[in-house]
Amino acid sequence: MKTLIVTFLAGAALAAAATAAAPVTLTLASSSQNVKYGSSVTLSGALSTQKTNQQISIQATDCGSTKPRNVARVKTAAKGAYTAPDTPTVDTLYQSSEHAVMSNTVAVVVTPVVQLTRVARGSYGATVTAGIDLKGKTVLFQRYAKLKKRWVQVKKVVLSTSAPGTKKPTVISSAKFRSKLPKGTRVRLALSKTQASPCYAAAISNVVRA
Repeated sequence: MKTLIVTFLAGAALAAAATAAAPVTLTLASSSQNVKYGSSVTLSGALSTQKTNQQISIQATDCGSTKPRNVARVKTAAKGAYTAPDTPTVDTLYQSSEHAVMSNTVAVVVTPVVQLTRVARGSYGATVTAGIDLKGKTVLFQRYAKLKKRWVQVKKVVLSTSAPGTKKPTVISSAKFRSKLPKGTRVRLALSKTQASPCYAAAISNVVRA
């Protein structure tokens, strides 16, 4: 009987020691890994100690920058959980910390907002809204080929002008162009990854009828 008690106590002590020695960890996740320019994400995670009222710092490193920016300082709630919103303007890497404990990194890719407008028969307007001036970049004007059942290139359009948006750092790059196509043809714009790089993902516009 004494042997069983000693064994039980020794096991309990080892389990307690293992628990005490377990490293503190911090998790981080994003509500989305790919968002359109102007959209927000919700960053969330949890502290392994599950303690409440612990201060968590969330930082972001934006594409084109090596200096992290402060996103938020929040305190943990029930079970060590925390959450904070952010609106990335370019491809962004997020990481959170609690003193010396660092979370995993989370990447969020941003897609520019590409819009095609039919101004008149055979006349169109192209705009690309982003947080960086994309003047000089090329978008592809495409039509939908019914027989081939795919989108095919009609012409390349260079974004020739740019203007600041209503909210920094928004920049609207645009161009006007002409193209003769059969009436009713479905058309769109495509911004390739090559043209969107290095800070954005490829993007597709809305579809209009020629």
